[in-house]
Order: sequence, then structure tokens, then C-alpha cells
Amino acid sequence: MSRAESLYRLQLLDLELDRAHKRLREIEASLAGSPALEHTRAEAAKAEKALRLASAELKSLELDAQSLDDKIASEEQRLYSGVIRNPKEMLDVQQELDALKRRRVALDDQLLAAMERVEQLRADELRCRQALAQAERNFADDSVHLRAERDKLQATVEGDLEQREALCRGIPAKDLDLYLAIRAKKPNGVAVALIKAGACSQCGEVASSQLVQQAHTGAALAICSNCGRILYAQ
Repeated sequence: MSRAESLYRLQLLDLELDRAHKRLREIEASLAGSPALEHTRAEAAKAEKALRLASAELKSLELDAQSLDDKIASEEQRLYSGVIRNPKEMLDVQQELDALKRRRVALDDQLLAAMERVEQLRADELRCRQALAQAERNFADDSVHLRAERDKLQATVEGDLEQREALCRGIPAKDLDLYLAIRAKKPNGVAVALIKAGACSQCGEVASSQLVQQAHTGAALAICSNCGRILYAQ
């Protein structure tokens, strides 16, 4: 196995490990919480709060209505019981009674609107609760699959790391240091580029015949004159 081939095989393992670690981070983030679930939970809490406030407002209006009904009954009792004999006082009570009844009619309109609002909000709150329950079931189901995928990936990573360690033992330290240095500088993590149609597969630079020959023989590492990657000819 040539020096470049050893590094190329190491790179295949490293790229697979990169993908596995990236996916593991995604899985951990997904298991930590779902944005969709959090949004649904927030919507459910918002709907519950709106229903609670509307119900409290309705209860307050109902208490006001009961208080008015009590006042109206009390004033009617005074007016028709014969206790009041002064015509002016009777007129004042009648006027007060009329005002109370007008307020009661207006309150009925508010009560009707409040009851309709509570009914609508109750339906909204139920819909949000059902949506939340479904979202929680979906998250639980997804979590089962994600944990299974995570366990499988972790086993694969462990196997790849063992294979990588064995492969690294057969690579000269200076070659390994060069490979790691180049890999650290490249956004895609590719330090070893294949020669395809006489050119570097990563940057497209046409390699000289000497570099191509060097990459084929593998006696020394061939370096792309443009991107600085190690060239490997299969």
C-alpha cells in the first residue's frame, strides 16, 4: 500500500466519522427538544390563558348581572310594597328602577358576547390541546427511532475508530501530521484528492506528468500545486 493510499483510506474513515458525528449532534439536538413541539405547547398555553381570562370576565359579568337583578328586585319591592307613599320619592325610585333595567339590558348584550367568546375560546383550547397531545405522541415516536439510530451510529463510530487507530499505526508520523494539517485547513475536510483525467478532483488543477507519475508510484507524496492537497492516483 502506497503512502498516499494509506492516507486516502484514512480519509475515507475520517469523512465517514465526520458524517456520523454530525448526525449524532443532530440526533441529540432533536432528542433535547422539538421546535414544532415547543411551538404547539406555547400555542396550547396561550389558548388556555385566553380561555381562563375570558371565563373570568364572563364570571365577573354574571356577578354584575346578579347584583343588578338583586337591586332591581329590591327597588321593585320598595316601589310596589306600599312602603313609599311620597309621590316624589316613588318617582325617584321608578327612575332609578328604569335606569337599573336599562343597565341590565346592556349587560345582557355584554353577557351574550362574552359567552360566545368563551365558547369560541373553549373550542380553540380543545383544538390546541388535541394538537399538543398529537405532537407529544409524534415526538415520543420519533425519539424511539432516533435513539435506535443513535445507538447504531455509536456502534459504527466505535468500529471506525478502532479501524482508524490500526490504520494510523502503519502511517509514518510525518505523513500523518501533514494529512491532519491539510485536513484542518479545508472546509470539507478533504486532504487527499484523487487524480481524475490528469487533474486534481478537488480544485481541477491539471497535474504535471511528474506529479501524476509520483502519485502513481507512491514513493513520495505528490502535492497539488494549486490547492495543496495530497494527490492520489488509484
